[in-house]
Amino acid sequence: MGSASNTRPIGVIGNDEFGTAIAERLAACRIPTLYAALPGASPAIYGEHLEPVSPTSNGMADCPVILIAIEDTEAFRGLLIGRDASDLDFAPLSGAVIVDLGARTPRELDALLELLEPGGISLTDAALIGGGAAAAEGRAKVLLGGAEIATEMAASIVSLFGTVERTGPLGSAHAAAALMGYIEAAHAVAREEAMALGAACGLTPDMIARVLSERAPPHGMNIVQIARRADLARRIARDRNAGADIIDLAAEKQARSKRENR
Repeated sequence: MGSASNTRPIGVIGNDEFGTAIAERLAACRIPTLYAALPGASPAIYGEHLEPVSPTSNGMADCPVILIAIEDTEAFRGLLIGRDASDLDFAPLSGAVIVDLGARTPRELDALLELLEPGGISLTDAALIGGGAAAAEGRAKVLLGGAEIATEMAASIVSLFGTVERTGPLGSAHAAAALMGYIEAAHAVAREEAMALGAACGLTPDMIARVLSERAPPHGMNIVQIARRADLARRIARDRNAGADIIDLAAEKQARSKRENR
């Protein structure tokens, strides 16, 4: 486990099923774990290695690493300054490392770090790609950002959830995960529009599925050919009165780029 000692418990705080999943994963790995299940958390199975934390006691004071799965930034901040809705007595000791498993911008994380640094507490950000189920089975991809010493301690724990990849400074892990979500969202919208456009052109669902299953550009097709086909799709969409927001945006960006490079 590296620099996080086996004899000191690991803390977990969560207000949904995600916190429960990672707490139970740590316990399954025989890591002494203290879990503060805030309102909204799914029920946990407590046992020899997993104990509940009472909101009225600072049971995590001895935890070298505390993982916090709270999505809402204001709720997270309220926890740090002692004004959270659950009234959890949360006061880590100097030297502790907090692993933020939520979703925050680099600026938001820097502001949170400013609250913690006077007490000698470090902050890292982590994203578990694959979801709670993957983390519970130790097969998630873990993105981890923050200062070197803090991430070294955090990595010894989050490696139990899967393969760890360090992304850089504080905020970089959440940013990297956001970019992955951005690309997937764009693909989903483009695919939905392409399916509708194909149906408008008389293509069967099976044919459309086969065509769209090949995501890489056809062999030998260069960027000019791709742009021409994309423009054709845009013209077909207009001809069929079908939506093509992704293609429209791409065409607008290409046209603007051409104007700027003249």
